Amino acid sequence: MKIGIVYDDCFKKHTARYDHPECPERLDSVIEGLKRAGVWSRATHLSPVEADRTLLTTVHDEAYIDLLLEKIDGRSGNLDADTFFSQGSKEAALKAAGGAADLALKVHARELDWGFAAVRPPGHHAESNRACGFCMINNIAVAAGTLLKTQSAERVAIVDWDVHHGNGTQEQFYDNPNVLYISLHQWPHFPGSGLSNEIGKGEGKGRTINFPFPAGLRDGDYLFAFRNVILPALAEFKPEHILVSAGYDAHERDFLAGMNLSTNAFAVMTQLLQAAAAEHCGGRISFYLEGGYHLDALADSVAATCNGMAPTSPILEPDDPSPQGIQIVNQTVSQLAPYWKTDFSALQ
Repeated sequence: MKIGIVYDDCFKKHTARYDHPECPERLDSVIEGLKRAGVWSRATHLSPVEADRTLLTTVHDEAYIDLLLEKIDGRSGNLDADTFFSQGSKEAALKAAGGAADLALKVHARELDWGFAAVRPPGHHAESNRACGFCMINNIAVAAGTLLKTQSAERVAIVDWDVHHGNGTQEQFYDNPNVLYISLHQWPHFPGSGLSNEIGKGEGKGRTINFPFPAGLRDGDYLFAFRNVILPALAEFKPEHILVSAGYDAHERDFLAGMNLSTNAFAVMTQLLQAAAAEHCGGRISFYLEGGYHLDALADSVAATCNGMAPTSPILEPDDPSPQGIQIVNQTVSQLAPYWKTDFSALQ
């Protein structure tokens, strides 16, 4: 398989003036995971180009982009309590977004079989007009917006398994019927959004699917949501590209949240999404780094994602779902039912 990796050393020049979990060393762990899976050495390495204003404003407000780029240009500071910037942040943020869009286009054109954007700063918390939660520009939203704007794809699905809800991605596509946004996340937890009744608005009603899981849930709960809701929804929606907000902070070793996913869970979820992509969109699937702050767990989980993309990779099935997991999935299904032909209701 021809694999594309977006990476540039500039991503490590985005630094905080104090100890911060979203640190440059995260990319060392990501690269270690890619190497361990045998992907790094045989991949096509894409050198990202800075996103221009036209690209960024496919999803962000023009005024926000102008103010953001002026504020972070050659300076250090904070955009909010969590979101820092440094002298290297402007180049990193622009190349992260530009590389994300380029990866999506190349995978969509089948120049690549699949790809992984090893970029920072992450993006899924950045809303159309504000930075949030370590994120300044929403990389995966820029990728999705680019596919739609260039008419490369008419329907795009975004699956977000980061432990934090992707409030930014949800907000940017909340009324868009051509983007299916699916998030599995811990709740209550930062940023406080992502309840089951957040299902979209206007023409986009039903095209946002949230699983606000309580802390402590495990692999079987996530697989229950995948098999009973996510995969059937993808089958009905028939996306032309699946984009994955690949955050790894739901791992049982991660210290920024309280989920208990094993490393294997990321291989299982990847394998299921790869199969869905093969069935519905010619195999078009691409991954975009979000969270994941325990460095060893991050390396292991990225390797697991790559192994999940290997056609012959043996994946162990997780345990049965918990009563809490079943309850949340059913709660989500009750909100979705009026907007889908698929019958999600027969869940136990």
